[in-house]
Amino acid sequence: MSIWTDLTPSKRCDWIDQLRGWAVIVMIEVHVVNVWLQSGLRPDWLNYLNGLVAPSFTMAAGYSLAISTFRTDGTLRPFWPDTARRLGFILLCAYALHAPGITAADWTVLNTAQKARELFKIDVLQCIVYSLLILQGLARLVRNPRLFTGLALAIAVFVPVISPHLWATGVADGLWLPIRGLFNGNPDRGVQALFPLFPWLAFPAFGAFLGGLYRHLRVEPVEGKARWSEARYLVGLGILGALLLAWGASAQHAWLWGGRWLQQNGVWLLHSPSGAFTYSELGALSNTTLPSVAARLGWILLGGTLMGAVDLLRPRWKGSNPIDAASRESLLLYMLHLNLIFSVLLAPAVIALTGWGWGSLGWTGTLLMTAAIIGLNLWAGVAWQKVRRTPDRMRLLQHRAVAALGLWFVLGGWWTFRHFLQSPELAKEPYAFLNAARARKGLPPTPDGLCRDPEEYFREADRLRLKLGPEARADLARQIRARESR
Repeated sequence: MSIWTDLTPSKRCDWIDQLRGWAVIVMIEVHVVNVWLQSGLRPDWLNYLNGLVAPSFTMAAGYSLAISTFRTDGTLRPFWPDTARRLGFILLCAYALHAPGITAADWTVLNTAQKARELFKIDVLQCIVYSLLILQGLARLVRNPRLFTGLALAIAVFVPVISPHLWATGVADGLWLPIRGLFNGNPDRGVQALFPLFPWLAFPAFGAFLGGLYRHLRVEPVEGKARWSEARYLVGLGILGALLLAWGASAQHAWLWGGRWLQQNGVWLLHSPSGAFTYSELGALSNTTLPSVAARLGWILLGGTLMGAVDLLRPRWKGSNPIDAASRESLLLYMLHLNLIFSVLLAPAVIALTGWGWGSLGWTGTLLMTAAIIGLNLWAGVAWQKVRRTPDRMRLLQHRAVAALGLWFVLGGWWTFRHFLQSPELAKEPYAFLNAARARKGLPPTPDGLCRDPEEYFREADRLRLKLGPEARADLARQIRARESR
């Protein structure tokens, strides 16, 4: 039997697992490059490629929901307790990443008003959980897999159609901060959502449509056979991706910028297929339109088609599969690499020792750092997969991890407080104790405790023998002088 005629019903979608695994790997590369690569070295094509990571990740989440929520006979799997607990845990992790910190010091002496507001920033994990809750609610409302699949597609189209209007200046400003960022990514009270539901809900909704389609064609048996083979589904996926990419790429510019400029009450507005917007608003809308969403989905489906074809044709090797581990342990790797980068490698003490601050590396150093962090994370994913095979050992390690986290909450962070108490010139956050620390050193007070003189900063940095290159010094000087305008 050939792969084209094999109608064995599918138990797990390989291409979406591959897509999720590679999305996790590229996501690590995105964060490493954004942190350490010197400004101006990153090419536009890499920026666009990196911009496909979050859409891939969120689309895969919606895809998996459609397959896992409905049984093969069309009935619903229960939401409580497994699904609810899993989504609740992901949401807890999401907010923990934007909390003032995970130590008592972070929540007290190292806390600021802005840090407290950052807790409510909508990032990719919050976007995924809230999107999945909406789709779960829809599934349980209609209770029909085919109707759910059609409505998911309608949501995927409707959301980017209305999104540009929600990004207009002032829309949703002043709303309760925990829900403010669900509407758009415009700054409000110092907080800017990275992944608001408009337009990002479109990606998991479209994934739910594809998952429902896959369920109908490949999972749901008819007289013991699937309606389509995996190969036929992948060909259809590739054709759909090509059509979405072609239409999205060709329509994207005209959809946003095509139209007429008209003056209304002294304000010039471009009346386009997306709506009427000012010139300043148009810049923020480029990724919110229907063609933009379609083009990114097109690239993702073409990439998924390629991954599925490779997985379908490749020989089956023995041993651990790191890509599969990255897919199955995506939350672990997401939390691990972010904490490794931002809590460990970018800690002031580590930067002082290594000199690896923001934008401090060229391509060679950045690639080596990327390879090392990706390798460490893949090893952790494979290792945790092995631990899962022995549930007793897994629970023991989890309990020890919780105990260690509790100990860290009590003891961690105080050396950072001590560092800035002794060197307030180096602080980048307006901690409440900074002016008292400045007075102890005979330094003049400032409105927020942060230094206003670059030379003051560099004297203290030189005293502590911090490694600062010419570019880093220039960037720091610009940041310090910019405080005068606050």
